[in-house]
Amino acid sequence: MALANRTTKVRRATIWAATALAMVAVVGGWAMASLTISDGANENGGGAYHGAQSLTYWTEASVGLATEPSTLPTALSTTVTAPTTLAAAAANYAINAPVAGDVSHYWKFTESAGAPTGTEVEIQFTVSTGATPTVTSVTVFIETQGTAPTGAIAFTLYYDLGNPSSGTITLNSVTQIAQQCSAVGTCP
Repeated sequence: MALANRTTKVRRATIWAATALAMVAVVGGWAMASLTISDGANENGGGAYHGAQSLTYWTEASVGLATEPSTLPTALSTTVTAPTTLAAAAANYAINAPVAGDVSHYWKFTESAGAPTGTEVEIQFTVSTGATPTVTSVTVFIETQGTAPTGAIAFTLYYDLGNPSSGTITLNSVTQIAQQCSAVGTCP
């Protein structure tokens, strides 16, 4: 009789443990399945390419994936003659239409102390998404402040990839090219 009760307890414990693990796997699987990082059907590898020459006062600090902030970032200008003037302190900016809580790819840039004032920078972003790739290109224009910063300032630029609850998000590749313009309103 004691053996039968012990066997029942073990089975119940095993069932509870298996159920808990299955629930964790289902929840974890959903969370992980909502974003797929892909580099193509026939390619291996990954990483980031960084050109040998960059703007001395506007350098990439980091890139990654994040949740779109609840306080939506200011949209960057897509008009060459009306660039977005950078804030005098660290700030977030949107490359495309942001939605709070969406998955975003971000680029963090550092503007160095003594950056030239009133200088326009053209930044081209190309993002490939979807199992059947859709390539989207967005060009934004920023302008350094009217007074040179006395210390380094970090700016984070977000590209909204969409809401994971609406389906799987497949991010194939991203590129960014920043170029200094010869004058405000005149870019390469």
